[in-house]
Amino acid sequence: MLNRRAFVTAGAASLATIGAGVRTVAQGAAVTRRSVRGMTANDPDLAALRRAVAAMKALPRTDARNWIRFADIHRNFCPHGNWYFLPWHRAYLAAFERICQELSGKRDFALPYWNWTQDREFPAAFAAGDRSSNPLNHARPGVARGLRLAEDMVGQAVISRILNSPDFEAFGSTRPRGQDSTAASWQRRLGSKTEFEFNPHDGIHQAIGGNMSVVDLSSRDPIFFLHHANVDRLWTAWNRRGNANSPDPMWRDFVFNRNFIDPDGSPWNVGVSDLGEPAALGYRYDDDSGPFAADLVMPSGDLMTEKLRAYRRLDPRALAAAGAGLRRIDLPSGGAIQVAVAENEQVASRDRPIGISLPFGRALGDIVGPQAFAFRPDARKYRRYVWAVLRDIEPPLDVTTRVRVFANCQELSPRTRLDHPSYATSISFFGGEHAAHASAAERSFGSASVYVDLTPTLARMEHPRGLRADRVTVQLLPTCANGEPNVSNIRPRRVEVVIL
Repeated sequence: MLNRRAFVTAGAASLATIGAGVRTVAQGAAVTRRSVRGMTANDPDLAALRRAVAAMKALPRTDARNWIRFADIHRNFCPHGNWYFLPWHRAYLAAFERICQELSGKRDFALPYWNWTQDREFPAAFAAGDRSSNPLNHARPGVARGLRLAEDMVGQAVISRILNSPDFEAFGSTRPRGQDSTAASWQRRLGSKTEFEFNPHDGIHQAIGGNMSVVDLSSRDPIFFLHHANVDRLWTAWNRRGNANSPDPMWRDFVFNRNFIDPDGSPWNVGVSDLGEPAALGYRYDDDSGPFAADLVMPSGDLMTEKLRAYRRLDPRALAAAGAGLRRIDLPSGGAIQVAVAENEQVASRDRPIGISLPFGRALGDIVGPQAFAFRPDARKYRRYVWAVLRDIEPPLDVTTRVRVFANCQELSPRTRLDHPSYATSISFFGGEHAAHASAAERSFGSASVYVDLTPTLARMEHPRGLRADRVTVQLLPTCANGEPNVSNIRPRRVEVVIL
């Protein structure tokens, strides 16, 4: 564990060699990103990071590598709540890593990552000393209060659900609603967040607080880069499990023009297709093993991915206009998806959870079949998914609010435990500035939405009794440490349940 004296001694030595001017690591000479857990105060990569951050903070504002100017790249270009979220941040971290290699004098510098599932407490190197002596220290209200990340935010069950996502958009958030080209204007338009983004990613930003809780300022906090390195590491882990990134040309052919900079401050333009594999960018993770599946093409006969794509292409406004009940939509490729939609006027609060009921007209088991939620290999062809989509969410006033999502819970109350079979996930709120700053044309596509996979929840609920229900009731319970009334209230304007 780092203490103040150990940090100051190591930090003073590391800051003495700022600005050695070494060129970035050569293409193909991959550096290894390691967990910050267990790193000593004088670890070579931590020492180099301190030197580089101090150097960036010392550069004049006329230099594109200046700390604030580099942080402003995130404010000006970052996508959240759509399928460019993961590749854009991968490129941003690669640009930062290369600048650190240049300014620290350590050409094999590798950005550490913070594995928040294994290490729930804040990394000591970023809180040791004070801000005048430690360039990694920063004002963080959540850390000052004794940060301890919650099990429902970063626990192994959460990560397992995320890594079991069936395709890229279920894993890394969905395409912008209505997207029909690779024009730059789609970069920051909203799709829908999936659990990877709305739970651990958003939750940690808000739990740390301060600059980290605001999109426009979050990358001014050095811990931002370790947080996102772990997000990036989990993307590589999802690929290693045999999952392919999206083959859709609107994803693969998108280009981030003049978003990023090279170590000399000149523009670095990069396409999404060049960001699918870390090795191509000169780094790997210390727990990598086996090949990446990033450039594999999903099999055309995969009916589940075909159903997911078909559902995402549907206009949500047209679905809402179709009225109540379960609607069957046959697909040209075979099979069908079934969708139920409910408008919602209820507001969920800490003391009053809400339930939005979507009736199907017949038992769920009759719709999906008796083996729909079985996990046996021989039952794969019968496998079905049930997703809930919370659309156009009116967010809480206090953005530290977390919303617990349940399905078909008989007696939901603020005392209902997270190990209850009906619990699905928890939602955090980060990135609302994107919706607030959107143009009128962009707002016509809607505001924040999230996709929640209800399949594991329904599979747990006293099977097969749960399959006899003729509806799914999506239930929302906000939680917040703020004692003021109504600051954690939320309302999704519409809820959809889709059976694939």
